[in-house]
Formats: sequence, structure tokens, C-alpha cells
Amino acid sequence: MARPNETPIPSAVIIGGCGFLGTAITHALLSKHPSCKITAADIRSPSTHPSHPNITYATVDITSLSSITTLLETTRPAVVFHTASPVHGLGREIYFKVNVDGTRNVVTACQTAGVKVLVYTSSAGVVYDGSALVNVDERHPFPAVPYDAYNESKAIGETTALAANNTGATRMLTTALRPAGIFGPGDRQLVPGFITVVKNNQTRFQLGDNTNMFDFTYIDNLAVAHLLAASVLLHQHATTGATTDKTVDQRRHVDGTAMFITNGQPVYFWDFAKAIWCHYGVYNAGSVVLPATLAYGVAAVAEAVSWCLRREPGFTRFRVKFSCSHRYFDIRKAKELLGYEAEVSLSEGLRRCIEWFRAEGEKK
Repeated sequence: MARPNETPIPSAVIIGGCGFLGTAITHALLSKHPSCKITAADIRSPSTHPSHPNITYATVDITSLSSITTLLETTRPAVVFHTASPVHGLGREIYFKVNVDGTRNVVTACQTAGVKVLVYTSSAGVVYDGSALVNVDERHPFPAVPYDAYNESKAIGETTALAANNTGATRMLTTALRPAGIFGPGDRQLVPGFITVVKNNQTRFQLGDNTNMFDFTYIDNLAVAHLLAASVLLHQHATTGATTDKTVDQRRHVDGTAMFITNGQPVYFWDFAKAIWCHYGVYNAGSVVLPATLAYGVAAVAEAVSWCLRREPGFTRFRVKFSCSHRYFDIRKAKELLGYEAEVSLSEGLRRCIEWFRAEGEKK
């Protein structure tokens, strides 16, 4: 597919630069924009990351406006990639502190520092209300009643980032990318969860009848999507800027809009899990099928017991809903506006991912 006009990315700050996605974006920039000056900014220590003449590491706390403002005024990047977010399974307070207050600080600091482009990493889950998502596109609304605190906070963060489009002294342009089911080398959530099921000898259980389709996104494909978004927005900034003329078809512009990003290969949810388990020598998974309604009831009991014991439940109604619902998305918008195509297939991504996890296991 021919890609839209792209502009080289001269400099970038990656917020969450030492995280799963931030690291992948760094590698993608080094490969596709080798002259880009990169600042990988994170609240964590970057001591385990390799050095490179084009990379500078910085410590930043986006919950502190002065911290992020100082960083951006010092580096003056053309592009900011905002990928920082707490992992799933934490409390509402931390989600809102980082995804809502932190994103507000990032936007304010970008406007102050004269950043041209802000790419915000959102989540496909921002439109999830517990019901099936069947090939939905960006016209699908946020739920009237948020389903969980994580995606509620991500939706607010996305709204904040997009509302900042065409603002600031440099007419900063913004966009939001909504990935689904991110996995790959360095993954600390999705694939490790499936591997834990193997270690706990629980692969014989399957929730639901495995007729629900699910979307996943290989990490390197998502990183490339971020670069495409930034590059196209830089081109737009240099030529026409943000579109304020209401007679122009807004659908043809990247700025001020959100886009779903996946591998474009929806599969049955448990087929994905079983593909991982096969790499670990488990070939008869899912022999015990628990109907979704029964599993939901069991999860409710497990949550109640965990609440009484004051501990985090391992089996929840959210996990049942998550693994038994259709959750796949229409990515034509990203294809048309960015020229996005998954460069790494689902099967190849899984092979690379498992190879990495096995190597890590051998190190330990």
C-alpha cells in the first residue's frame, strides 16, 4: 500500500520510553529515522537499556507538571509520544493520577515547549461496555457507564489529548492510537498471563465455547503505527496545519482524531491461547469447557471470597467477560490515513515472542 506523504522525524521525546511500547518505538525510530534525536523519558531507571549516540535517557514524573515541563523545554522535541500508563490490575486512584492528571500535564507542557506533534497511546478498550464489539470503527461511542477504571481513565486522557489539537503557539497537532491486545518480546501482561496458566496446570479449562473473535497487536507493528502518525502529522503541520475550514472533509485528516490499531487478523480467543500453549508442549488444552454464564457466576463468588479475605481476586467477572466477548475492530481508517499495514504477522509475532520468553527463562 502506498503511504501518505511522510516527513522525517528530527527529534522526539518518548514518555514511558523505557517501557514495553516506548522501547519498541525507540528501536523503530533508530531503524526508520536514523538521524532522529531521541529522549527516552521514564520514571524508572534506564540502567538496563543499551546506549546509543542518538538516545538520551531522562527521568521524569508526568504527575508533576514542573517535571515534564522542564524536560520538554530543555529538549524542545518536534514530536512527543505519550505511551506512559500503569498496567492493568491496579486501583482507580493510580489510573486517574497518571492517565488523567498526567496526560493533562503532558498536554500543558507540550503547549508551553512549542511541540509540533503529540501522539497519545490510548486503548481499544475505551469503547468497551461489556457487550460484543464486532468490527467496530471509530464512530463507536464511549460507554455511557464506564466498564472499568482503567479504560475510563484512558478515555479521559484520549479526550484531553485530542481536545488540544491545533492549540499552543505552534498549532500543535494531536492524534490518539487505540491498540488492542498488545503482545511481543518484553510483554509483561498478556502473554505472561497465558504462560502462568501453563505453569499452574490450568490449560484444561476453557471459558465459553470459543466462538468469539479477538484482535491482537504485535508490538513492532504498533510502534510503526506511532511513527507513521507522527510523520504524517509533521507533514500536515508543515503544509496546511490543522484543518479549521468546516467545509473540508475532516475524515481525510489525521489531526484531532483517534484510530484503532491491530494486526488486522482477528482470531478465536482461545485459539490464540492454545497457540501459545503449544509452544510449551500442551496440545490438549480446553478439554473442560465452562459455559460463560457458569464461569461468570463462579467468578462472582471468587470475588466475594477475595473481598472477605482482603486479597486481590485471581478469577474475576471482568476476565470472564474479556475472554468470552467479541472484541475486534475495523482498522481501515489507519490504513487509509497512515498507510498502516501490519509488517509482522500474528503467527510470526507469536514465534518471536515465545522465543524471547524462552531465552529470558534460560537467563534466570
